[in-house]
Amino acid sequence: MATVQHPFLKDGVEARAYQLQALKYCLTVSTMMVMPTGFGKTAVEWMAMANCLHNEKGKVLLIAPTTGLVEEQQRMARAMINIDDNEIITYTGDNAPASRPELWGTGKIIIATPQVIRNDAQNGLIDLTDLGLLIFDEAHHATGKHAYSQVGLLMHKANPKCSVIGATASPGSTEHGIRQVADNLNIKTYSVSKKESSLLQPYKVNMKITPHYLELGDELNKIILPLEYHQNSEAEQLRKMGFLAPTGHLSSKLIEDAQRKASIAIQRRDTRGYNAARKISNLRRIHILLDLLRTQGLKSAQAFVDRAEEDGRSGQRGTNSFIALPCIHDFRNVSKGLDELHPKPEHVAALLSQQLKDSPQSKVLIFTEYRDTVDLLAKRLNSIDGVVADRFIGQSGTGSRKGMNQKQQLAQLQRFREGDINVLIATSVGEEGLDVPAADLVILYEPVPSAIRTIQRRGRTARQRDGEVHILIAKDTRDVFVYMASKSREKKMHIHLDKIKGEIKLITVNPPKGDVLSDFSVVEEDGSIVSATDYLSSEIKRLGELYPVIETVEIDVKKGGGRITATADDSVPVITPAMRRPSNQMGLESFSNLNEEKSETTIDEEEILPEDTQLNSKWKVILDGTKHKTNKNENDSND
Repeated sequence: MATVQHPFLKDGVEARAYQLQALKYCLTVSTMMVMPTGFGKTAVEWMAMANCLHNEKGKVLLIAPTTGLVEEQQRMARAMINIDDNEIITYTGDNAPASRPELWGTGKIIIATPQVIRNDAQNGLIDLTDLGLLIFDEAHHATGKHAYSQVGLLMHKANPKCSVIGATASPGSTEHGIRQVADNLNIKTYSVSKKESSLLQPYKVNMKITPHYLELGDELNKIILPLEYHQNSEAEQLRKMGFLAPTGHLSSKLIEDAQRKASIAIQRRDTRGYNAARKISNLRRIHILLDLLRTQGLKSAQAFVDRAEEDGRSGQRGTNSFIALPCIHDFRNVSKGLDELHPKPEHVAALLSQQLKDSPQSKVLIFTEYRDTVDLLAKRLNSIDGVVADRFIGQSGTGSRKGMNQKQQLAQLQRFREGDINVLIATSVGEEGLDVPAADLVILYEPVPSAIRTIQRRGRTARQRDGEVHILIAKDTRDVFVYMASKSREKKMHIHLDKIKGEIKLITVNPPKGDVLSDFSVVEEDGSIVSATDYLSSEIKRLGELYPVIETVEIDVKKGGGRITATADDSVPVITPAMRRPSNQMGLESFSNLNEEKSETTIDEEEILPEDTQLNSKWKVILDGTKHKTNKNENDSND
């Protein structure tokens, strides 16, 4: 194995051409480094750190979104960077504010959570001009009012010459979102590594992704039917009152819109608003309950209703109204004492049993949105011979429902790495940064609409060897639409990246002189030493011949017309006015009956379920305690 050599790097960093190519961008100008999960973004970060320290440009600050990732990054940096371990420090809310300025002064590499950096920079406790390199790990968080964005803007104001690296596998699924991340972090260019690239082919591992469409049983459908009837009846009344949009499909977004209309009516002292608000409140809970029954299972739905009753006893009158509904009363009576009726838990058990039968030493990760489902699966899977399953959840908790603190999370990850447990059942807190190269199987209990979260979940397997991903989809439920949405958004992410990258010119105020990789060399397998630049050039040529990229057609548009050229990069066809067919001229479709019928499952992109606002409602108590960050509301916990 060829390795990278540098005065500030320890032995063992494998020389990979695509990483050196990304490093070349990062050492030239502030860069968004987009690289698939499992391909070693952190190795590029180590090399950039080494270069900064060697050239005495200043301190290195690496920001990670959670304290768990901060600890993970410190452990890896100490293993690979050739400086005293005491100079690689963590800087989080666990450090007392009074001690942090001194801590900042002693560290050469500071690994921190963004909230602490933001707060201390605003309060004058630390000086951002000390920095020569700022790295944002999981940079896709830098949107809206997230602390990542605020640190980026503070840094640009205090130290605009500081080099910035934004590292992520998934910068966003829309052009606006990608550009927003880049603007907030003062990014000048993009380094995009794709699995299809010749340089990545030798390190590519197989990831088999299998969706499983599961049919809900008759018994479960009988329980769902009266609840569905009540929901439709209430929705129709709200439509007649003018508060709910007149569409047959009911989504959480429509319910939120209806709530806003009711609030406006109440502000205007319209008495209809009070009646509508009560109906909408119950409709929201019924809608969540039905989603749980259809996509999670009977036990999760029962836990939701039981918790609503507890809230009612503690004084929340709105939940009393919900519990008093005849359909809810009937649901509780009918479902009492029943075993789990949803097919997903047994399907998970079957997949897990088969995996361990084929490969007894396997490690398995299971992701789900709901803590109730985590508990259900842990109980069910631990009844299987050879399975030692445990939870991995967020820090926050409500009442008797406690989360896992940072120490417990890190200990749980260590148990999983060492094989004390072979099945880890995680909520969203486990989607980013888990260093589990031996995860052979990932099971997604439900699809998620976010392309970013889908990529992060999927990236927990096939990191160093082949892996499998199984996605469970309940037929004729929200699962189907969410699965379609995530696939569409992921595809568009790469299209937008290509477009943005094509528009950007490499601009630096002071262009670097000479070879930016001159401090790096590569020790070949035979022991010979070559410069990193020569190694990169030779690998580009060698791998280009071994793994030629299939050329695609690109439209090179010029004013008044266009020309067609071949390119090795993915591209988006652009049709100029001169290339369009006149409106009165018939096309081939007029003469053919072979057109494909539009799929019944096709949905309007604008109507694809956004990140459901119901997951951020006060009923978040049934979910993992960590809130998914939104532009409007930031959770400043170090979960």
